[in-house]
Amino acid sequence: MQRTRDLFICHAWRYHDDWNRLSGMLDAYDPYAWRNFSLPWFDPALNPATDSGGAILRWGLESQIIPVHAVILLSSVCAQQASRKWIDFEIEMARKHSKPILALPVWGETLVPQHVASQADLCPGWDVERLLALVDGLVTGTRRAQDVTQPAAGPASVQR
Repeated sequence: MQRTRDLFICHAWRYHDDWNRLSGMLDAYDPYAWRNFSLPWFDPALNPATDSGGAILRWGLESQIIPVHAVILLSSVCAQQASRKWIDFEIEMARKHSKPILALPVWGETLVPQHVASQADLCPGWDVERLLALVDGLVTGTRRAQDVTQPAAGPASVQR
């Protein structure tokens, strides 16, 4: 039976190379295997620095996260200091609504930085089939210990 996973890929209100790469990889793997709940949207008339504009933008993000099966945290987006406010909010909403967080390393790297990995439930890497299988396991509660790579050596980064 075909299963569709609803995913939110962290984006901080704009497209990033790794956001485009992951959504493209998921589409190439099977466009019916997932639904993208993380489409960056921004109304230029809204000023996120105002109370009302910030509230509207935060509700927009929260309403994208509420229905998903999992949130994907991209290390490359987390590395951009200007994105931290929104990434922190997306993580907060994922936790508030009990959504698992899977962190991916920067494209071309194998390890997720420790400060990103500490926010995630799992760090599966860029293997789309494995990523979707882990989402399925988290949703159904059937994830097994052997589904997760053991932590790598070194205090600076982790792969789980």
